[in-house]
Amino acid sequence: MIDASTLSPENRQRLSYLSSFLREMRVNSGYTQQQVAREINLSRNSISKIENMGFFRIQHLFALADYYEIPLNELFVDIE
Repeated sequence: MIDASTLSPENRQRLSYLSSFLREMRVNSGYTQQQVAREINLSRNSISKIENMGFFRIQHLFALADYYEIPLNELFVDIE
């Protein structure tokens, strides 16, 4: 699991980008957290944590990338 409170400042910035990116994908797609959670078999609380820099499992990122039909590497772009 990833926990933002234990990350370096650089990695916190990456996690912030990732969380914001996934939130934007959901909102721009017109879905609620509950709808996404139901589709990928997670709780709404799990989606909320991912979108708000909480802890999550890497498998959740795979499921979200698949759901939004985006290449997984888009979730791990370098932040400048």
